Amino acid sequence: MLNQQAIVDAFVGLGGRLNSTDEKLQLTITRTYVANNWLTQDNYWLALGHWQQELVADKLLPFVEHYAFAQTPRKVGVIMAGNIPLVGFHDLLCVILSGNKAVIKPSSDDKYVMLLLVDWLIELEPKLAARIEVVERVSNIDAVIATGSNNSFRYFEHYFKGIPSLLRKNRKSMAILDGTESDVDLARLADDVFQYFGLGCRNVSFIYLPTGMNITTILDAFMKYKELANHNKYANNYTYHRALLLMNTEQHLDTGFALPKERESLHAPLACLHYAYYQNHEQLDSFVEKNRSGIQCIVGNYSKVDTIPYGKSQSPELQDFADNVDAMKFLSSL
Repeated sequence: MLNQQAIVDAFVGLGGRLNSTDEKLQLTITRTYVANNWLTQDNYWLALGHWQQELVADKLLPFVEHYAFAQTPRKVGVIMAGNIPLVGFHDLLCVILSGNKAVIKPSSDDKYVMLLLVDWLIELEPKLAARIEVVERVSNIDAVIATGSNNSFRYFEHYFKGIPSLLRKNRKSMAILDGTESDVDLARLADDVFQYFGLGCRNVSFIYLPTGMNITTILDAFMKYKELANHNKYANNYTYHRALLLMNTEQHLDTGFALPKERESLHAPLACLHYAYYQNHEQLDSFVEKNRSGIQCIVGNYSKVDTIPYGKSQSPELQDFADNVDAMKFLSSL
């Protein structure tokens, strides 16, 4: 019988292996970059460094103590996205820690490292071989967790309508500034915007500023990411959206690698950034409430909901569930 402590021990052991001294891991990351240039080695090590910090007993044990452990494992499909490194790993972790069986479909954009981590987990705890199945097509399951675009969300909704499901679609994040930010805060905000090229749902794509705050102060802090212009795929997006803005004679700013535009909208295209000014807290509250279903997280200074400190949007803790939906509670209820 596989107990929860043995599973925790396996994940702790896995965390201990996530370092650059492992040649097989290094080669697998290189293979991933060759297949998908968005997943650079630097970004992959950034993600692995985060998981190395999270996969420790002092965090895993308090995380699971409030949830029931399944005595009869259910087969839970996990359909993973591949926009940033290991974005589906948290779902795999939750399914296994809850005592269920994960039937996973890794993203074709990011599968090699995920498959290696699965192999390592089974090596650390052989009984997990019965709890993790990698498939090309998810079927014959009792429940599903799926992450994708708005279009794939509608497909998932239809395809999995007969079973319990936790389905996610496009969301983005925003920052709310109050004018008291230090240079360090703004430098950390740059991380929230540009880490992983801004491809994650936790990346800030819209910044709300108090009236009178100069946007150029923020953009000066963002220049630490000017080297993004040297990445071919990112540069293609920048060039494309710059051409559109110029052809449409839309007023915008240009940092040489990003295109800030004053627009009160949460979703900005890749290499673009929206910002707007709020005159009072009523205007701020109204925007947040109106866009609540599309906001993944809020960075900065705002008292009405839980916010994330500057620089931490891409470093979620174990209990920071995507879409603010408790996946462990969902799994424990099956």
